[in-house]
Amino acid sequence: MKLLSIILPIYKVEKYVSECLESLFRQGLKDEDFEVILVNDGTPDNSIGVVDDIIRQHNNIIVINQDNQGVSRARNAGFAIATGEYVYFVDPDDILIDNALSVLVAHLTGSQIDILMADYIRFDDGKKSEDIIHTVQGYSAIEKTGVDAFCEDLSPYECYIWRMLIRRDFLLHHEIDFKPFWFEDVLFCHECYLKAKRCVKASFLLYYYRLRGGSFTSYMNLVKMLDLNSALAALWNLRGNGNAQQPIVEQKLMDNIFCTFSLGVWYISHNEQLCENRKQIVKDLKNKIPPREFFFTANAKQRIVSFFYRYMPNLYIKFRFVMISQKMIS
Repeated sequence: MKLLSIILPIYKVEKYVSECLESLFRQGLKDEDFEVILVNDGTPDNSIGVVDDIIRQHNNIIVINQDNQGVSRARNAGFAIATGEYVYFVDPDDILIDNALSVLVAHLTGSQIDILMADYIRFDDGKKSEDIIHTVQGYSAIEKTGVDAFCEDLSPYECYIWRMLIRRDFLLHHEIDFKPFWFEDVLFCHECYLKAKRCVKASFLLYYYRLRGGSFTSYMNLVKMLDLNSALAALWNLRGNGNAQQPIVEQKLMDNIFCTFSLGVWYISHNEQLCENRKQIVKDLKNKIPPREFFFTANAKQRIVSFFYRYMPNLYIKFRFVMISQKMIS
């Protein structure tokens, strides 16, 4: 068994994947202690070709080729052949900080800790890696229960799986995988923390998250909005299961669901095409979650938004779109 399996889905990352893969071999780990699984998800560019030299230099790199099936199925395919005690899902357009994984793996090996969450820094695309990668940092960590980690550390806006090293047997035992829709990371992270027994929050920089150009709303379309509805429905179905039955956990989960729902409303209100499709989007969500159940009561804002969603959602969204458009013009 390897200590660690690192899984990278590869699709249209020709410009970035070499830098990412090179950073994996600057982690202070011996090749025999970890494996890198590249899942070629039917990429139409030369993403695999540009790292051919790196692949030939290391005997611990495995390449899986499949037709394009999306990032979730690519990650699942990599996980299916992983042998590491821990698994780590990396996005191939980002970079790891030098020697970070050796510190974290040393903390985890043989510990039976389910999840370790580390820190990250955002950086703008185009910034040279030699200007951002550094290794001079201290290390401290706090062990928590999964419930405490869920309530204290999991933000619905930062469900980034590349912050987490996860025990492979934990995922297998609880049958946690990536569902085949956009925003799959949100559900995956929630499932992990709600089912974990032992977690570690490390105050330690592991990852550089690349901010690529363009407004995030410009990447949203009808298909992704319907997938966001699917993610919301899956989160909604977590209520009352296992640790989610505890009142403090249930409230945190409801707050996270409300934040994710509000993010969807924000997307629609900032995108003219999505606003035109709002009736279809709302109908789809109401088909996936019965509207008589989908109500939030933690505070006045939640109750007001819930009321408008239940009784006049299309008018509410259109009103928000008009107000935002007028504000941008002025």
